[in-house]
Amino acid sequence: MSCTIEQWCTTLNEQFQVHADAERARGASAYMRNNFPFMGIDTPTRRRIVRDVVQECGLPTAPLGCADRLWSMNEREFHYAACDLLTQRRVATALVPSDLPRLERLIVTKSWWDTVDVLAPSIIGGLLKPTPDLVRSTAERWIASDNYWLQRSAILLQLKYREQTDAELLFWLITQRATSTEFFVRKASGWALRQYAYVAPDRVRAFVHDHTSLLSTLTVREATKHL
Repeated sequence: MSCTIEQWCTTLNEQFQVHADAERARGASAYMRNNFPFMGIDTPTRRRIVRDVVQECGLPTAPLGCADRLWSMNEREFHYAACDLLTQRRVATALVPSDLPRLERLIVTKSWWDTVDVLAPSIIGGLLKPTPDLVRSTAERWIASDNYWLQRSAILLQLKYREQTDAELLFWLITQRATSTEFFVRKASGWALRQYAYVAPDRVRAFVHDHTSLLSTLTVREATKHL
């Protein structure tokens, strides 16, 4: 069962309107530094609504097109719903490398950590994992970008790879932006190292030790939090 993009988005919007909360919306917007308007729908409720829409309507006929449509809407919950849709197993497993440019546009459009941190490691990271050469070439291209959200995405791309992480690539990416003054890049470097440390603590410990003078205090603190 499937439905058109218009039907899917309309049904979602109707359910969102029912659960909108103006007071919660103000708080959510303030938390996100007033970068986006919100409807005031908490995460568990939003995810349940998305599941209910999928159960009622099926998946949209063109999930990526539906994600684009949701991204064009103002309230942040629609962007979150697009991420929820793209992480649906049937959608995620149907994505192909040629979809990468469209997914990348989502990273650089209405960018903030809340969507970037789903798109890069969960959606694009999962898509590219079977093709290590494409992981490397994508990460190398992103880290060289002037867009710090792409830089962050390059560092977080392998966040969920665990033992399959290309450690040399990860370390190289971090050193490429080690002198960045951008908080979100520094934080990403520490986060990625901390995650990899769960499976390779000695390698991370050695990398941090050898690059302490190069890495920011924030990166070192995040990387060694559980070492």
